Amino acid sequence: MQVIEIARQTFAELGYAGTTTDVVATRCQISKQTLYRLFPSKQELFVAAAKVSEQTLLALPRPMDEQASIEETIARIFKTEQGDDLEDDRATFVRTIIRDSSLAPELAQASRDAIFLARHDLADWLGAQVEKGLLYLDDPPSAARLLMDMMFGGMYPPDGWSSPERKREHLGLCIKVFLRGAVP
Repeated sequence: MQVIEIARQTFAELGYAGTTTDVVATRCQISKQTLYRLFPSKQELFVAAAKVSEQTLLALPRPMDEQASIEETIARIFKTEQGDDLEDDRATFVRTIIRDSSLAPELAQASRDAIFLARHDLADWLGAQVEKGLLYLDDPPSAARLLMDMMFGGMYPPDGWSSPERKREHLGLCIKVFLRGAVP
């Protein structure tokens, strides 16, 4: 839905506090009344935008017939090769969610829910790899948490990255470090 995408971009640009329903409606070229019919409050609009953004965080589920190494598939799951414009957009919205979640309990809960669902999907994928004999993990849910911490910590460090190449190298190293402890 285009309204959600425009809202997501507006929240990323102006933050939760700086975004009004008037601004979103104007940018969507719809009336404020129409926007309120779709989303009864600014919080509900933000939560919808956060859910769409959450779907862009991890590329899961994976195709059943995927013919790639575990290392390459994890890189695909975390979208380490996506273009810098898409990555900047994703990073900006993730930072907005983190920064502005304290402004409303619903936003904080939506963030926790999105992370929980993404981690659950990743744990399911890791568990399927264990069943295929491609990985050895005692606890796929804990491994999913560990891998997400490593990857998202590497994607969005407080001091940033000197170059996109350096960031990709670091994320590749995160995957290798994770797999050295998980490959049978």
